[in-house]
Amino acid sequence: MRFLIDENLPHQLGQILDIDWLHSTRISQQATDTELWNYARENGFILFTKDTDFFDRLLLVGPPPKVIWVRLGNMRKQLLIETLSVRWADITRLIAIHDLVQVHPTHIETMDFPAV
Repeated sequence: MRFLIDENLPHQLGQILDIDWLHSTRISQQATDTELWNYARENGFILFTKDTDFFDRLLLVGPPPKVIWVRLGNMRKQLLIETLSVRWADITRLIAIHDLVQVHPTHIETMDFPAV
């Protein structure tokens, strides 16, 4: 799995999770959601974001790409990284079989969307 980490998540998240990743700032310093969506779709990346807009795109156009939506609210960067690290095995297992994985403070939810 390859992950495109949105600018609203820490750059070092990919290194800490030891994943195949690209941070959105490598595509463009201020890449638009459309640019990120298209890049992920065309290059086989899973979008990893805190941004609601990518959920909206899944509703409108369906996957690909798949999306990991971090819904943990505002927290210090270190706590965010620790929280995602602890849940990472479950997150990757679920994103392998679902279109959307939502990471909440107390649980993880999944959704699937019909291809449009």
